[in-house]
Order: sequence, then C-alpha cells, then structure tokens
Amino acid sequence: MLFGALIQSSKSLAVKAGQTMRKFFLMCAVLIMAPLAAVAGPKEEAFQVVEQFKAAFDASDVQGVVKLFAPDAIFLGTISPKIITTTADVDQYFQGLKQFMPRQIKIEEHSTMVLSDRAVLFAGFDTFSQTRDGKVVETPARFTLLITKNDQGWRISHFHSSVRPKPQ
Repeated sequence: MLFGALIQSSKSLAVKAGQTMRKFFLMCAVLIMAPLAAVAGPKEEAFQVVEQFKAAFDASDVQGVVKLFAPDAIFLGTISPKIITTTADVDQYFQGLKQFMPRQIKIEEHSTMVLSDRAVLFAGFDTFSQTRDGKVVETPARFTLLITKNDQGWRISHFHSSVRPKPQ
C-alpha cells in the first residue's frame, strides 16, 4: 500500500512537472513573440485621421470632415481666398463637397514626420477628382497636415492644400 501511494504520488508529481514545463515554455514563447506584435504609435494613430478625412471627403460628408479638425485649427484650403481659423468657416468651406459629386481624393505619395507622441506632420501629393456635367475633372494638388492629439483624440490642427504646379 505504501509502495502504491509512492507510485501514485510520483505520477502526480510528474504530471504537475509536465504542466509547469508547458506553462514555462508557453510563457517563453509569448515573451519572445511579444515584441513582434504590431503596436500602433503616433504615426499610425495620426494616419487614421488622414484615412477618415479621405473617406468623409469621398462620401461628401461635410460633418464627417469638419469633426476631424481641432477647434483652433489653421486652415488654408485649395480654393480658399483667406486663412480660416474657426470651425464654422471650415464647415462653410466644405459645404462645397455637396456639389460636383461623386468626388474623390487619391493620395499618391506622402512623407511623415513624427514631431512628438502628440504631433505628426504629413506632406504629400494627391489628386482631387469631381464630376462636372457628367465628366470627371482631376486636379493634382499638394497638402500638408499637422495632426495633433488633444483631449478629444487626434485632430487636424493645420491644413494646407494647393494646386500642384505643372512639371517644367
């Protein structure tokens, strides 16, 4: 009986040791793989605002575009004759999205500069397209966006867009 109890006890210890080793190896695998997991940083988080802007612009969703701007944003629109500094004026500017539909922005290339964990600058080339009298009209442009993180999350704090000069 004592011998049987010892055998049973050693089997139980072997099972527990096997379980502990499996847990140990699983923990090691998780620790080794953890740095490989993609972690979104400021660049990726701020770029989501660029993607949201494009989606709202393409859908002619004025409110969807305007909500992406910080309340104190500085705005230089492609066809704006003035510097815009109020949400109401940003809204007024984008009311034009409701004309000449469908419309679209194609971001062709851009560069990114992470200024801090709360500020990211994007600059690049894009092409606006809109439909006028049944014909698609394309306008090559260039843009600069400063996207900053505040209490409401990531927002556009500076927006500049202008017609791209023709290559010489």
